[in-house]
Order: sequence, then C-alpha cells, then structure tokens
Amino acid sequence: MDLVQRGLYGTMPPAPRTLLATVMERHTIWHGDGLYELVRLTIPDTPGGVRITFDVRVCRPTDTGRTDDGRTNDGRTHTTGRGPALVLPNYASPDRFCGFCIREEMLRSAVERGYTVAGFEIDEAAPDDAERFFVSPCLRAYPGYTWRAFAVWAWLQSRVIDWLRTQEFVDPDMIVATGHSRFGKTALCCGVTDTRVAVTAPAGSGCGGMGSLRLQGNRFGEGIGHFERIGSMAHTFPHWVLPEAGAYGSPDGERPYRESELPFDANTLAVCTAPRGLIVVEGLDDGAANQFGTQTAWLAASEVYRFLGVPQRCGIHYREGGHDYTPEDWNVVLDFCDATLRGRQVAATYKTRTDGDVPVGYDWSMPR
Repeated sequence: MDLVQRGLYGTMPPAPRTLLATVMERHTIWHGDGLYELVRLTIPDTPGGVRITFDVRVCRPTDTGRTDDGRTNDGRTHTTGRGPALVLPNYASPDRFCGFCIREEMLRSAVERGYTVAGFEIDEAAPDDAERFFVSPCLRAYPGYTWRAFAVWAWLQSRVIDWLRTQEFVDPDMIVATGHSRFGKTALCCGVTDTRVAVTAPAGSGCGGMGSLRLQGNRFGEGIGHFERIGSMAHTFPHWVLPEAGAYGSPDGERPYRESELPFDANTLAVCTAPRGLIVVEGLDDGAANQFGTQTAWLAASEVYRFLGVPQRCGIHYREGGHDYTPEDWNVVLDFCDATLRGRQVAATYKTRTDGDVPVGYDWSMPR
C-alpha cells in the first residue's frame, strides 16, 4: 500500500476528527418502496483551515407497506433493518433519477434487494478539472500531502463510509465501494486504502485501475487494439495520478516506454484488497479499457486469493458492449455481494479462480 501511494496515488491524510451531516431533503419514492435523502456532509476543522462540504444522494429501502410476514403488500420480499450499502462517486445529473449518474432501474433493483445506494458529489470538494482541482477545498484543507484525484475522491468516499457506519439502516461490515471509468479507478483506490470496504467493485476502470500497465490488448489478445496508457493518461489528466507514474510512459501513449520498469502493476492494487471481496466488471467492446491486461491482472491477483483460501472472493465478469456501467454489470455486482456478504446462493455468471486455470502473463503460482 505504501508503494502504490508513493508511486501512483499520492499520500493521503487521516480521517478528520469531526464530520457533520445535515439532511437537506427526504421523501419516499417508488410508491413508498424506497426513501430518497439528500445529505450534506461537512468537515469543519482541517489543518489548512478550509471547510470541506459535499452532497450525498441516498436511495434506500423503507418499511412502508411491510406486512407482519415480512413482505410488502404486493407480495415481494422486503428487507428491513441493517443492510449492505454501495458507495459511488457521482456527477449531479438533472436528467437522471434523483440526480444519480446511474439508471433508475439500477437504483431500484439494489433497493429492492435490500441495499442502500449512496452517490457523493465531487465537484464542490475536488472537481475533475486540472486547474480547479489544485486549488480545490480538499487540497487547500490538507497542505503537505501529495495526493492526486483518485486518492482525494477515494478519501471522500471513505468519509461517506464514516457517515454510513453511524446509520441504523446500514450494516457497517457490508460496505461496497464501486464506480465506473475514472470512478472505477477511484473505487479501487478506496478499496486499497480503506479496510472497512468489504467488497471493491471497479467497473471499466482500465489504466490506473484494473488494467495492466505493462500488458495491453483487447478481447482478441495481447497487442491488439489501442488503449489508454499511463503516460498519455497522466499527460491528459495531470491531476489524476502522480507525475512520477506518468514518467514511465510516453505523453502520446502510442508505444510502450518504460511501463515494465514500474515497481507495481494493477495486480498489486488488486491484492491490497485481499482477503476482502473484489469483483471486476468490464465490457468486451470498451475502447477505453484494456480487456487482455485486465484479465491478466485479475488472474495474477487471484493467486493471492487462492493462497489465502478465499478464491471465491475474487471475481471477474465480461459482457458484450462498450464503455458504460450497465444494468448487467450492476446485477453481477449485486449477485457477488449477495454471495460474499450475505452468504446467499446465486446463479453466478461471474468467473472465479479454479485450480485448473492456466496462468497468462505471469510466471508465478500459489505456494503449495
């Protein structure tokens, strides 16, 4: 963890001493089957004297309509009490349901299965803009740290976890960090740096996430296709990762440079989540991802899960389609969490490691 923080994410401050929460809005949704809340989180006291505030949008189950047999009036099973929670970075999207950046059907399917979904806004505290980011409240509040955007957003994700763990409707041992694309990279960083995350679920995370920095290739194999490399990513988005990491690649990303000299790779990030759960979801036609490199990193990381005796906690799923967080991806994540956190039997479509799998892209194996 120290290696990847010094070489990729940057150093991060500890949790703040004080976190204030104010419920700004609350109302039922889906004819009483769910509850929506807009919560404003505030960190009032920081070393830099700068207050940090950001909003969290929450959709969760409600007891409305529950009968004595534990079912809703329309006959569906309804979960009450403490349950799991999914936390994801969010762009306020007025054309989406309740401002979430994921589809309403995804939110509703999670709530119907007893999950709370919390999407937090980044723009006020640490915007995804190179010029604004370096003068943002988070950077000014904590001078002296080298953290870049993935680490800052992951730190904010952890602050949402701080708050959720105080709520009576959340099981503190069933927290899931997820997100798509740059926020898939963020979710992985959160899972690496916050051991309270029980399941890490990066979607379409690519370079800086679950995509190997050394090995590139699409669904047809190594060396086929063109993908985002660490040099071009760090050049285009200089606020995302440390410049020391970008120096191992070329700014145009057209050719390999010194990626193989990096002292870590995506599998290193992944194994920092072990033995907690890890589920990777990807699109086979995602031009921004690195399908071959992602599977290679996942296979390499799975050796550690096998060594620890929990291969079932390390899963991967590919679907047809491009760069998106789809309902299919979402349901795979929920199935994995049901199996991993709740011990439920699921008709799993995701892949976990078995002893008969052939290693690809690495030459080590689990000690016997």
